[in-house]
Amino acid sequence: MSTERRSLLIPGAVYLGAVVLVGVPTMAVLPSLLGHALEALGWDWLSGSVGSTLILGLSVLIGLQLAVEAAALQLGGVAALGRGSPRVMLIRHVALAVSVFAVLAAVLVAAVSAVVGGYGTATVAVGSLVALAAAAALYRGSRAFVAGLRTDD
Repeated sequence: MSTERRSLLIPGAVYLGAVVLVGVPTMAVLPSLLGHALEALGWDWLSGSVGSTLILGLSVLIGLQLAVEAAALQLGGVAALGRGSPRVMLIRHVALAVSVFAVLAAVLVAAVSAVVGGYGTATVAVGSLVALAAAAALYRGSRAFVAGLRTDD
């Protein structure tokens, strides 16, 4: 195998992994969220087949872009979020923060439901620990994000 092919193998594998782990779940959840948001805004004209196709296409584009950003983050570290204009950098940081917040919030809800559900002592103990860890990560992450925004001004 040539060195050029070998050098593209790792980024390709990282991107494929990001598509599977980040892009596909985003593409699965986002159409429902966008549909509910547009319905709440009163944009009922997007409820037809053209609107559904538009929402699905937008979800795919957003999912693939988040996969690109996740792959860049994994390959280049946090410095990869710093490319582009200040506005684009802010959008990247906010998109990452919202994604991480959503995942941690989902883990927190699942852990709390395991604790409240009364599935046994072991499940309650593990659910409590996961809920505490997710809450601590959300708290520390949001404080660090806000502190980072304040120091960049």
